[in-house]
Amino acid sequence: MVRSILYSPFSRYSMLAGLALLMLGHAGPGRADEGCVDTETISVHCGQTPSAHYTSDGRLWVVFEQYQHAYVAHSDDHGDSYSPPVRVNGSAENIETNGENRPKILVDQDLVYVSWTQKTEGQHTGDIRFSRSTDGGQSFAPVRTINDDGLLTSHRFDSLFLASSGHLYLTWLDKRELEYAAQRGQEYTGSGVFYAVSDDQGQTFTANRKVADHSCECCRIAVAPYGDDGVALMWRHVFDGTTRDHAIAAVGPEGVLTGFSRATVDEWQIDACPHHGPDMALSTTAPGDDVYHMTWFSAGDRHKGIYYGRHELTSGATTLVRQIDGNAGASHPQIAEWQGVQHLVWKRFDGAATQLLWIYSRDDGANWSEPQVLASTTNASDHPLLIRGPDSLRLGWHSRNEGYRLMMLPEPGLDIIPFTADSFARVKAGRAGQPFVLALWSVDCPPCMVELDLLGRMREQHPDLPLVLISVDDIALQADAEDFLLDYGLADMTSWMFADDYAAPLRYSIDPQWFGELPRSYHFDAQHQSRAHSGIMTEAQLRTWLEL
Repeated sequence: MVRSILYSPFSRYSMLAGLALLMLGHAGPGRADEGCVDTETISVHCGQTPSAHYTSDGRLWVVFEQYQHAYVAHSDDHGDSYSPPVRVNGSAENIETNGENRPKILVDQDLVYVSWTQKTEGQHTGDIRFSRSTDGGQSFAPVRTINDDGLLTSHRFDSLFLASSGHLYLTWLDKRELEYAAQRGQEYTGSGVFYAVSDDQGQTFTANRKVADHSCECCRIAVAPYGDDGVALMWRHVFDGTTRDHAIAAVGPEGVLTGFSRATVDEWQIDACPHHGPDMALSTTAPGDDVYHMTWFSAGDRHKGIYYGRHELTSGATTLVRQIDGNAGASHPQIAEWQGVQHLVWKRFDGAATQLLWIYSRDDGANWSEPQVLASTTNASDHPLLIRGPDSLRLGWHSRNEGYRLMMLPEPGLDIIPFTADSFARVKAGRAGQPFVLALWSVDCPPCMVELDLLGRMREQHPDLPLVLISVDDIALQADAEDFLLDYGLADMTSWMFADDYAAPLRYSIDPQWFGELPRSYHFDAQHQSRAHSGIMTEAQLRTWLEL
């Protein structure tokens, strides 16, 4: 069982002692290259579990906990320096500070929204707390408790979401139903998933509403847009009493919009707390408006490690399930989509250091790049968090040695995947239910260049052109293939190259009737019935095939 790491630049003992020194502590802007140089300084580097949000003007906002207070600071230089922190809660309170359960922040012009879980008396109990600023983060309103049952029980693992309509959502795990069941002499497994929504910029919230019973009680809830005014939720759920896989549902201002469906089938039979919540992101390129990229951790009978999958809410179908990292030290993945490219990050401990890894997909999760190491640390570290900025996707990571680091993700490079005998099955699986065109070409085929020029021009007119390119050259010639793809404007898509020079079985896997002539193209309809064409494809032919 993997547990999140509780960490601090100072020990719990010294933190308690530091409370007495709170009035002596001083707020400092802090610089990214300094880390935590003075534990008495209130800063994002010395605090715990920072969460961040970019506004459209490029300002980075960060909330963190230090000395039992939530603090907010901002940066206008992508984290190189920060404004003096502003304290959110006037009175000290025991704020949850682990990677799964941390303060949250969202900003909309001059409105700054902050939430967290307050630990209360009793084991595993808490309240959902909220405050807002209406003056651009200069001051904050008195903190409010959002759960409305008045019970001393578990209300924890809050998530904060702002819909494009302006509706502000708070969702959390809640054990009030356990208390009610106990009063009736009944058993109750896990927690419930609850939410409240505000339509007046956080001034008031609706009564608490239940989404589902029997969630796992110790894993964060993932949130993503659902339409203009709703939110999709993904959480670890307790199925059949002991199986802790994942569920997904959508809610809106008036209530639950979809019944929850099972999002993952890992068969993790465990009566314990995984402390490992999922993450999700709305797909902007898949057909339909309710398709979500998901990533999660499991140690189930069917799946072990970090996984990726794609889920459609309407049908309840999860596809493209694949293992991302099966190493025992892999943990806490995050996923986001930026300009049609999916990015997935996670951390992995190798016995000596913790590495931060990154992969990307250019084809809506069907295929993924090889992992790249973005950063590492030799001491305790927080979860990695992806942050959408106005002009880029960035990654925030807090560690004891280095403080809070904000990194721009690398630009995805040319993505050419070795094509093996089972690759074509993967190609079709990645485009299940969707028509596409397959184009086969070679660096030594002049007519292929004419076709590549056509395909490049068509993709410029139709960026979502459902096109699969396979070079029949040995992948040892990858550099030559990359040059041609760059020349014809086809470098920003996933391509394939034959994995070795023994081409017969690779050709056969595509079409046993193909003799090897080039260029060769195929149109696959939504049911993946195909028709083949040898010779240069014409624009009229392509438009007819794809109904352009």
